Amino acid sequence: MKKSLPGGAWFALAAAVALICTANAAAKPQLLDQIVAVVDDQIVLRSDVMSSMALVAMQQGLSREDLTPDRVGELFEVILGNMIQEKLLLARAEQDSIEVDQEVIERAVRSQIRELKAEHGEEDFASQLAEGGITERDLREQYRQKTRKDFLRHQMYTRLSQQVEVSFKDVQDYKDRYRNELPPLLSISHLLVAIEASDDRAAEVRAQADAIIDRLKNGEDFTTLAQQYSSDAGSREEGGDLGYFPRGRMVPAFEEAAFALRPGEISAPVKTKFGYHIIKVEAASGDQVRARHILIPLQPSTRDVKTAYDKALDLAKQAQAGEDFAELAREHSAHEETARKGGRLPGPFSQENLPSEFSDVLKTMRMGEVSAPIQSEYGWHVVKVNDDQDAVKEIIQQVRLQERFEEVLSETRERLYVEVRPYDLGYGSGPQE
Repeated sequence: MKKSLPGGAWFALAAAVALICTANAAAKPQLLDQIVAVVDDQIVLRSDVMSSMALVAMQQGLSREDLTPDRVGELFEVILGNMIQEKLLLARAEQDSIEVDQEVIERAVRSQIRELKAEHGEEDFASQLAEGGITERDLREQYRQKTRKDFLRHQMYTRLSQQVEVSFKDVQDYKDRYRNELPPLLSISHLLVAIEASDDRAAEVRAQADAIIDRLKNGEDFTTLAQQYSSDAGSREEGGDLGYFPRGRMVPAFEEAAFALRPGEISAPVKTKFGYHIIKVEAASGDQVRARHILIPLQPSTRDVKTAYDKALDLAKQAQAGEDFAELAREHSAHEETARKGGRLPGPFSQENLPSEFSDVLKTMRMGEVSAPIQSEYGWHVVKVNDDQDAVKEIIQQVRLQERFEEVLSETRERLYVEVRPYDLGYGSGPQE
């Protein structure tokens, strides 16, 4: 079972963006390139913006169908604005003697490229780059630009944060102001009670897997049984064939079992979060194996769902009665990443970008309130809108820091020559500043 890495969408979207612009420009003379903005003595080319567009589209989860000419125009305008801001950041960084650690940036870029290659394999990675009409060098440069901008922004925020002060009175005033309404920015904590199959249910599924292994030992065909019994829709019709894959592609338990088998061998049932797998290795080549599998899903029963809900409800009632939410999260939450931090989610969040699993409930809450259990694909969540001193102070700091950041960029823009020129995407000119 594969891990979930989003990088593959980049390549398809690169081609999609190129196709849209090419199609709309087909009736016009070929436009090689044009200057779309000038920042002091630096220029931004149309091609610079277009080559950044696919990465942004991937990050926003846009499909080919989403990339209509109007949407491409909107994306172009946003990306152009970001590239102008990046040049302003560079200018301000030079003025303030903020140094960009190039080696840190290069390490981050190499890490991102390694992840893409691990996801696709070297050959698929190269072929998808070619299909998208880009080179690995192009891709590295896109990641390099984004990482540099993130680094500069972080450095500048760190420096500006020393200029931002928040008093105890500021915190109290903020809480008084939003006593009866949801504030524009929220600090959120949650705890998760996972819905897990009971031991009895796991034993039932394990018995099903053992029965299939007995049939395989008696000579029945693995491919045929995979087509009949596997719940993995992505490989079932191919007889469970997963093709060749390297280490790092599959979840750990599956990978460990697969790489321990010799060609022709069949594993005992292997338990992962997806259920029980029966794995057969067909071949090995270098550091990759080709395997088939039969997946018998381990799905919780209705009673298991109710058991998890009852536990979440009890924890919610404890928190609503005054128990320390952070301690409850540390002790009981199944979400390890946030449990260590008392359930605190990285934020703050605006009302427009609340976690989708519980955004509707959060919009009805007030600071300090704790929700009833909320179900998601991960289990039952109990959510709190934080109102403690540290949480509210962080929100106020973020607001003031962003205001100061925008002031600094505005001051820099006033000092430099900035011009946004009309641009042509093949179906009409863009705006002029």
